[in-house]
Amino acid sequence: MRRLLWFLLLGACGGGGDASGGIGITDGGVGCQSANECPTGYVCNDFGQCEPPGGGGGAGSGSAAPPETEITLGAPISAQRFVYVAMTAQDELARIDGLTLAVIATPVGKAPREVATIPGSDGAVVLDSENGTATIVRPSGTSDAIRVLPTLQHLNRLDIDPTGHFAVAWFDLQKAIAENGITGIGSFQDVSVIALAPGSEHAVNLTVGFRPRNVQFDAAGTHGFVVTQDGVSAIDLAYATGHAPAIVPPIPVADPSVSPDDLEVQIVSTGNYAAVRQAGLSAIRIVDLATGSAREVAIGAPATDIDLAPDGSRVYAVARDASQLAIINVAAATAQTIAIGANVGSITVSRDGTRALLYTNAVLDEHITLVKLDQTGYPHSTWPLKKSVRAVGISPTSDTAVILNAKAPGDPAQANTVDEYIDESYGYTLLDLASGFGKLQLTPVDPGPFTYAPDGTKAYVGLDGGDAPTAPRALQIIQTRTGVVQSVALGSPPSAVGILPVAAQAFAAQRHPLGRVSFVAIDSDAMRTVTGFDLNSHVVQ
Repeated sequence: MRRLLWFLLLGACGGGGDASGGIGITDGGVGCQSANECPTGYVCNDFGQCEPPGGGGGAGSGSAAPPETEITLGAPISAQRFVYVAMTAQDELARIDGLTLAVIATPVGKAPREVATIPGSDGAVVLDSENGTATIVRPSGTSDAIRVLPTLQHLNRLDIDPTGHFAVAWFDLQKAIAENGITGIGSFQDVSVIALAPGSEHAVNLTVGFRPRNVQFDAAGTHGFVVTQDGVSAIDLAYATGHAPAIVPPIPVADPSVSPDDLEVQIVSTGNYAAVRQAGLSAIRIVDLATGSAREVAIGAPATDIDLAPDGSRVYAVARDASQLAIINVAAATAQTIAIGANVGSITVSRDGTRALLYTNAVLDEHITLVKLDQTGYPHSTWPLKKSVRAVGISPTSDTAVILNAKAPGDPAQANTVDEYIDESYGYTLLDLASGFGKLQLTPVDPGPFTYAPDGTKAYVGLDGGDAPTAPRALQIIQTRTGVVQSVALGSPPSAVGILPVAAQAFAAQRHPLGRVSFVAIDSDAMRTVTGFDLNSHVVQ
C-alpha cells in the first residue's frame, strides 16, 4: 500500500473527511470518496456511498474479518515557500508567502478547483472546472508568470511526476459525485499530459484504458502509468508531449474476469514492473511493463496489503490469515516469507526503506509490529498499544511514527473502566521505533490531517470538531524527542496540514467563509494567520 505519508492527501487528509483523510465516518450509507472514509470493513461504491461488506458480516459477527482499510496519508504536496488557494468564485489563484504572509491573486481559468504544486519549485498548476484549460503559475517577484494550455474539459484530478517535468490530468467520476454532484462529465478514457519545462510548456490528449483509477510515475519522471479498470496504460511522457495525440492501450495485469475492485496495482520505482495483489490469490503477480508478460510468485496465503521498496527491488506483502510477511525479489520473482506471530494485515514502509510497521485495521487489535528491512533475517518486534490502529505514518528520519488510533464503539462518558474510557475515546500515539515506547494522546475529536517537520523532530496533527461554533478546532504540535504535546487553538476547523520547507513553516488550512490559513514557525512555534479567501478555496499542501 503506497501511502504518501503525511497526508495528507493530496489535499486528502481533512479531519472528519478530506482527501486527506475523512476517516471519522461511523455509519454506512453516508457519502464517501474511497473506502477509508467508511466504517472499518465497509466499501465505497461507484456512487459515493458506504456499503457493508458482502454477507453483512463484520468484526465480532463470527464471520471472516473484513478487508483492511486503505488510508492514504501521503506527504503533503507543498510548494517550497508558498501556499496556493484556488479562489473558485473569483476565477483566481491566490499565492500566500509563508515568510511574509503577502498575498498575490492571479487570474486563471473558469472556476478553478484542482491545484497541484510542482515538486522542487514554487510553481503550481491549476485546472479550470469548465473550459478545459490548465494554467501553469510561477512566482516572479511581485507578480506571477503564467502559461495557459488547452486540455480536455471537466478534468478533476491532477498528478505531477516527482521531478516536476510532467503532469497528467484526468477525470474521476467518483470524485465528482462525492464533491459537488455532477456538473460536467469528463472523458472516461482520455487524459491530458502536460510538459512543464519553462518555455516549452505543452499539452497533448491521449486515449488510455477505461475509467482511470489512479496515476503513478517512475522515480526518474520519464514514464507515467495510468492504472485503469482494464490494466495499465504506460506513457512515455517526453515522447507523448512531443508528438500528436495517440492511443496508449492498457497492458493487462490480471485475467479480464477479475473485478478491478479485487486488485491493488503498484508500479515499482524503476517503472519496469507492476506488482499486483489480487484478493483471495495466494500469490503476487509481477507484470513486465515492457513486454506485458506476467509471473506469479507464490506466497502461501492471500495477501491483504502490499507496499514497495523505494529502490524498486522488492515488494512486501502481508498475509493476514497466515500472520506472515513475504519479501518478494522483483527481478528474480522469488519470495521469502517471515512468520510474524501477530495479527497483521496492513503494512507501511518508511521513506528510506529501512523499516516497516505491520498492523491490522480490519478489527480492533492493540498491537503493532516493527520489521527491520535493512538487516539480515528481517528481525521484528511486536509491541502492545493502548489503543488499536487505524492508520500509520513514519517520520522522514525513520525513528518515530504517528499512529492514528481507532475508536471503539461507545461513549467514553458512559465507560465503567479506565480501559473502556481509553478504547471509546479518540486519540493518536507517538511511537518510538527504537524501543517500542508509545505516548498516547487522547483527543476530543477524531484526529485528522497530520505531517512531520522535515527533520522529524516535530509532528503536527489537526483536530477538526466540525463547524459548530463551540466545536473543538486545534493544531497539536508534537515534540517527537520528548513526547510533549502542545495544543494551539485555531479560529476555524482545520482542513489540511502541511509544510513549507524553505519558509521553515508548518501551516493549517481552515474552513472559513473568507478562507483562512495559519502558519507556525517550525523552530519557535510562533503562529500567524492570514484570512480572506473565498469559501470554496482549496489549499495545496
